[in-house]
Amino acid sequence: MRLSSQLIFLLFISLMLLSRPFVWGDTSYLVTITVQGLPASISTTVFLDGNPNASLTGGQSLTFNFTGTNSHYVVVQSYVPDFNGRNGTRYFEKDTSWVFSAGGSHVFTYSTQYYLSVQTSYSSATGEGWYDSDSVVTATLGAGEVGEGQDTRQVFTGWSGDAKGSQLTSSNITMNGPKSAVATWKTQFYLTVESNPPNATQLNGSGWYDAGASANISAAPVISETEDTRLRFDHWSEAYGGQSASATIVIDQPKIVEAHYVEQYLLTVQYDPASIQSSYNETHAGWYDANAPVQVGPPPPIINLSSVERLTFSGWTQNTSIVSSPSITVQMNSPQRITLSYRTQYYVQLQSQYGSTIGTGWYNKGSTATISVSGPGGTWPFVFNFAGWTLDPSSGTLNQVGNSWTLLVDRPYVLTANWSADYLPLMGLVGGVVGSTIVIIAAIVVGRKRWVTTREKGTRSSKSPEWDKPTERMIPCPRCGNMLAQSAVFCEKCGAPLESLSPESGSLEERVYDYIVKHEGVISISKAAEDMGTSVEELKRITEKLKNQGRLS
Repeated sequence: MRLSSQLIFLLFISLMLLSRPFVWGDTSYLVTITVQGLPASISTTVFLDGNPNASLTGGQSLTFNFTGTNSHYVVVQSYVPDFNGRNGTRYFEKDTSWVFSAGGSHVFTYSTQYYLSVQTSYSSATGEGWYDSDSVVTATLGAGEVGEGQDTRQVFTGWSGDAKGSQLTSSNITMNGPKSAVATWKTQFYLTVESNPPNATQLNGSGWYDAGASANISAAPVISETEDTRLRFDHWSEAYGGQSASATIVIDQPKIVEAHYVEQYLLTVQYDPASIQSSYNETHAGWYDANAPVQVGPPPPIINLSSVERLTFSGWTQNTSIVSSPSITVQMNSPQRITLSYRTQYYVQLQSQYGSTIGTGWYNKGSTATISVSGPGGTWPFVFNFAGWTLDPSSGTLNQVGNSWTLLVDRPYVLTANWSADYLPLMGLVGGVVGSTIVIIAAIVVGRKRWVTTREKGTRSSKSPEWDKPTERMIPCPRCGNMLAQSAVFCEKCGAPLESLSPESGSLEERVYDYIVKHEGVISISKAAEDMGTSVEELKRITEKLKNQGRLS
C-alpha cells in the first residue's frame, strides 16, 4: 500500500515535468542526497525518479549529476525495520521525498521508534503500537472483571512486564526500547451462605474468594423472633457439614453452604406465691426445641418459713388446668407458661393445764380450725372447771359452737385453756370453818402456783420465791397496764421486761426481743414483720443476732 502511494507521487511529478516548456541549451548540475538517523548496519533504498537507484546507511551521501532544466525527484523508504534482530525497533522518516530541478543537497533524517506490546487474557486493551523513542505512553484495560458464569469470574490484579500499577490504566511507560505491558488476572469463585428456614439473619461469609483461598463462615447461634420464640443453630449442609456455628472452608470452586436452624420455645415457670422462688427455683425453666417433652418437678412438698408458718405444695397450673401431681410433662409445641402453686399454712397450738385438747396442728390460711378441750380438770376434791380460752394474739376470731370452738386461721395462734377452781367438793367434804380454812389454803396454793408460773415465764434469775415475805407494792406494766409486783422481772400478761418503756421506744432489736418473749417464742415470721413494720429479711437478721448474743436459744 505504501509503494502504491509512492508511485502515485512519482506520476504526479512526471506530469509536472512534462508540463514545463522545453528549454534549449546545455546545462548541468549536481545534487547530493544524505541519510541520517540509521545505524551503520541498516540502509534505506533511494528511488530516483521512481526507480531504485541506491541504498544508503546512516551518515552516507549520494551525488547525482543532472543536465538540463527538467525536474527530478528522490524518494526514500518511510519505515526501515531493524534487521539486526531487534524486534520491536524501526526507523521512521515522515518526509520521504524531495523534488529538484537545479543543483543542491537534501538530508533525510530517520527517527527511532519502539513497539509497545499489550497482552491480556481477558477483556480488551488499548495502547499497543509504535512510539517514538523516549516518548511516554500507557496501556489501558477495558474492564477489571470478566464473568465466566456459574459464580466464577476473572479479576484484574495489576500490570507486569514493563508496566506497573493496579489500576485499569497502567503507570507511565518510557519508550526507550521495545516494551511489553502484561495484564495479570486471577480466578475467583462465589461462596453463597444461606439458611433454612430462609428468614434467618446474621449469616456471614457470602462473597467472592480467590481460587484456593480459605473463607470464614459463621451463623448466629441464636436468633430472636419474639419474646418467647427463637431459632437455634443446629448444623451446616451442602458444601460443608458441621455443627459449629463458625467454620473455615477452602474455596476451590463455586460453593453453597446452608445453615440449619431449629425453632425453640420458652418454658416459663411462675410461682404462687412469688416468695416460693427464694426457697425453691425450678431448674427446668428455659428454652426447648419445638415439640420436645420436658419433665418439670418434683418440687419439695413442704417449704418451712418458720416454726409456725410453712408452704405446702398445691399443684401445677398449665393452660388453666390444675395438675396435683408433683411432676408433670410439658409438650413444647408452643411457648408454655406454667405456675407452681403452694398453700400457706399456719400452726395452731392448744395448751391446757388440765384435760386434753383437740385441734393442735397445721391449717391452710383462711381455713377454720375446730378446737375443743375435755373437762373438768384436776382430781377430787380439787376440781377445776374450763373457763374459756386465752387467744394469742387476741385479734383472732373465736366462736363457740356447742362444746367446741371455731377459729379463723389467718395467722399462727396459741390458745391457752383457762380453768377456775371448783371449791364445792372440798367444802362439802370438810364443812364449816374448816372448809373456809381449806378454801383459803387452796386459794393460797392456787396463787402460789400462778406466781411460780409467772416467774418461770419471765425469769432471768435463779432466786426462789419467799413465801413469808410481806406483800409487795403493786405497779402497772408500762406496756399493757397490768398490775404487777414491784419485784417482777417480766409482765405475766404481755411478757414485756419491766425496764422497757413502750413498744415504740428503744431499738428495733429490743422490740423484736419483746415481741418474741410476749409470744413465748412461737411467732410467724411474716406476721411479726408486718406487726413491727419491717421486712422478713431484717427480722431474720435480728433474731439470728439475738441467738448469737445468747438472748434467744
